Order: sequence, then structure tokens, then C-alpha cells
Amino acid sequence: MLRLSTLRRPAGAAAVALAIGFGCAGALARPAPAPADLPNGGVEAPARGVALAQWAATAGFAPGEIGAIALPLDGGPALVAFDEHRALNPASTIKLLTTWAALSLLGPDYRWETAFHLRGRLEDGVLRGDLVVRGGGDPKLVIEDLVELVGQLRAGGLERIDGDLVLDDSIYEPSVDDAIGFDGEPWEPYNVQPFGAMMNFKSVRIVVRPSGKIVELAFDPDLAGVAIDSAVRLVGGPCRHGANGLQVRDAGGAKKPVVRISGVYSRACGEQGVFVSVLDHRQFVGALFGAAWKAAGGHWRGRTRIERGAARDDPWYVWRSPRALREVVHDINKFSNNVMARHLLLQLAARDGERPATLAHARALLLEWLRERGLPTSGLVLDNGSGLSRVARASAAQLAAALRAAALGPDGIVLRDSLPVVGIDGTMKARFVGEAMVGRAWIKTGSLDEVRAIAGYVFASSGRPYAIALIVNGPRASASRALQDAFLRWVHDNG
Repeated sequence: MLRLSTLRRPAGAAAVALAIGFGCAGALARPAPAPADLPNGGVEAPARGVALAQWAATAGFAPGEIGAIALPLDGGPALVAFDEHRALNPASTIKLLTTWAALSLLGPDYRWETAFHLRGRLEDGVLRGDLVVRGGGDPKLVIEDLVELVGQLRAGGLERIDGDLVLDDSIYEPSVDDAIGFDGEPWEPYNVQPFGAMMNFKSVRIVVRPSGKIVELAFDPDLAGVAIDSAVRLVGGPCRHGANGLQVRDAGGAKKPVVRISGVYSRACGEQGVFVSVLDHRQFVGALFGAAWKAAGGHWRGRTRIERGAARDDPWYVWRSPRALREVVHDINKFSNNVMARHLLLQLAARDGERPATLAHARALLLEWLRERGLPTSGLVLDNGSGLSRVARASAAQLAAALRAAALGPDGIVLRDSLPVVGIDGTMKARFVGEAMVGRAWIKTGSLDEVRAIAGYVFASSGRPYAIALIVNGPRASASRALQDAFLRWVHDNG
């Protein structure tokens, strides 16, 4: 059982602002007038709730489609709340729970390790046997890492591998999710399934380059032994058909993997690229490692296979990730990376001693951790922890309460700084540009079909910090950005 740390009690708005690092230099901007279609400030909380309901109805949203709340971080009553306890699909805002728990339970300086075992004799640079890779669940072992890692293996005296590349992915229970069933687009990188020995997000960039009357296609980074079956037709005229419109499919192959790329491409688009997920994890790791190994001057002609539990003895070499958990959390929340979030949730169970780590144990661990902090969990459904789910559920009140508790904890600044900053970066870079709220709100966004959500922190013009959440479910959710923006402006101006 993991030890659970206690929370500090609220100590007033000023102390909270200092604790979470919300202080802003210079004079505060004068609040802009509150939009006429939003609830007015300075009224009792019940009246605010009624006004917010009227506002939602005016915007075209039906009862039961919206939950919203703004909680002051000093522990006072909600500034505004509407149907805040309704369990709705929170999309990617549920990543806030996963990343906060990981920062607390694993520690912001936690680093992943990938171990290499020699199953055979290493003589004169030749491994007469298999090279076993014991995956540690590293969510961001990218090509740059692999190039350096391969260089370390070569520097250690390994020049030729006579056997196979054996992947021991037993740290996690094999995924049973169906990427095709989720949205029918398994080639999209956001649909990549967790894998204990994952490399480069199981994704590559397809480089598309017009050359005369044909289109040249290439993988970046290179995938050894993977053929491209091109059915791309080059057309003239303006750039109407770019790389994003191409279709990518695994075409199988009796002897080696084949990726089929089809569609229409405009010559005027010049060189473009699009990131896609190809092959299965076994094929992808083998092809990526094989290309990096060859580029480093190594020799290997064996197969790649998965053998859970193959890494039994002491490792010959251990790769330690160059990035700490705090950096991974930054990437997850700034850019809403799904597969990294899914790895993070499973890692909670792995660090708790479960092998292989299961989603069931990871979910139970996170829910217990929330309850130990006095946070409400009734109706909360974590599913895979990333928000890429049709069954995940959370209320606006649950998200905001968690954010308020996180702000008072030792990892509050790390979590806050991982969120997109309004008007500055991440998924909020292009919003509120030129307005007084730029740099004064840290907001995680979430979106799925018929789901839009925001959750995070707003530093109001009064100097008081708030945890906010707004979730919209329903057929008009995709049209709710203006509603989100109006809500954030109102909290900023009236808080």
C-alpha cells in the first residue's frame, strides 16, 4: 500500500496565491464589464445559479448538458455554480487527476528505466544469443533517446546480435482496448495503446514530396524492413489536397510489414508531413531499433518477438530516461497526450508492486488516494485516465475540488505550470490574445464528439485565485467555445 501524504489546510487567499505561485507582477488591470448575457456579480449564490441556468438556456443548451463551478482557493464558498455535481464526460480534463496523483505518488523527479539483458555470450563484440529489452513503461522513449541508447550499447562492446530482439513488456497487462472501435481511426497517434516497451509513441512522420510526375514517400524516422505501398495520385492546381488528407493502412505482408498510403496530393503543397501510428508494437519497435542499430554501424538480422518475463537476470545495461516525471506531466497537460497519460495511470499500479500492472488496480489506487484527501468520488469513472473514453465521468465540482486541493499541496506549482497558459502556449495559445486575462489563467481543455470541457485556475482581476471547471455534453458541445470564453472572462472580471 502506498503511503498517502496529508494536505495543508487553507490559509487565506493571499497565502494560497503565494503557495501556488499565482502572484502577478505590476498593477492589476481594471476588470472589463461583465458580458450582459452572463450572471452579474455581487448577488447571492442561489441567484447566481439561476442566472447561469438562464445564460446556458439562452446559449441553446438544455438542462443536464452543462456543469460549471468556480471555487476560490482560500476555501470559501463557490463564486458561481450550476449543476456542478452532475457526472458528465470530462474528456481530457480528467488528465488532471491522473497527473496530480502521479506527481504525488511517484514524485516529480521520478524517471523511467529500460533494461537490456544479454541472453547468450558476448564474445569479441558478438552476442551469440538474444538481446532482451525489459520495458519499464517509459511513455516518452523517443527516437533521439534511442539513437543515444544504441550508441551506449555499441560503446559497451556490442557490435553484432546473432539472435533475436526480445521484448519483455510484462510491466503492464496487455491492453484490451479497441482503437478501431473508438473512432475507426487506429492510425491516429492519439489512439496508440499502452505497451511496456513502447518507443517513439509507435508513430512516425510520413514525409510527402512531389517529384516530377510522382510522389515520393518516406518514414521519419526510418523503419528498417518496412515497405511503403504508394497509391497516392499527384494533381495540379492550388494546394487543396495536403498530407492530412491521405489514408494510411497496414497492408500486412507475408515476409515483411507493408504500409499502404493512398489518396490525392496537390503538387502545389510542396513537401509536407503527417504523423501516423503504423504497425503493431512488436513490428514497430523492431523496425525502429533495427534502423537505429544499422545507422550506428551495428549488425543484426534476427526477428523481433514478445516474451513476457524473459528478463530474469541482472541487466547488462540500464537506460534511464533523461526527462523526469515533471517534464512528462508538462507534455501530457500542455498538449493533451493520451498514450502518455494512459502509461502514467498504469505506472501507479506498477510502482505499487503489481506485475503486470492492471487498469483495475490503478483506478482503485487513484480513487482511494482521492478519498484519503477528503475529495468526492461518487460517480467518478476514470476509465483509462486519459479522457479518450466514452464512459469516463466526472463532475465540475470534483475537478475543481481536486484542483483546489492540489494547489495547497507540495506539487501545486508543478501541476499548475503544466497547464496551457491562456494566450501564451499549449491548447490555449490562440485564445484571449490581447485581453487582460492573458497569462492569468492556466486551463486544461478537453474535447470529444459531443463533449467540450475546461478546467484549471484563474487569477481574477481582484487578486483572488480560483479553481474552475466547465463541462458541456450534448449535440451542441462543439459550439460551446464562446460559452467557455465568456465563463472564464466572467470569473476573471468578477472573482
